Amino acid sequence: MEISVRLNHIEQKIKLLKSRCDILENENRQLLSENNDLKTKLEDQTQEILYLAETNKISKLAQSASSSDDRSELKQQIEQIIKEIDQCLNLVKQ
Repeated sequence: MEISVRLNHIEQKIKLLKSRCDILENENRQLLSENNDLKTKLEDQTQEILYLAETNKISKLAQSASSSDDRSELKQQIEQIIKEIDQCLNLVKQ
């Protein structure tokens, strides 16, 4: 009888461990999914920040262009910045 009782006790502990393992595996899957979502969100926000920084740079150039006599040079600078933005966007898409 004693062996049977011990086996039942061991079986109960194994079931409890299995249950805890299943719970932890589910929690791990949820955390991995949340982590991936947050990584994607961070990447999107980083790209948005870069875009806004470039937009701000262009805006400042445009403001200075209104008071400057050398508009063709500023236009070239703006075109260069736009090309750089396009290159950055192409790299991000890859």
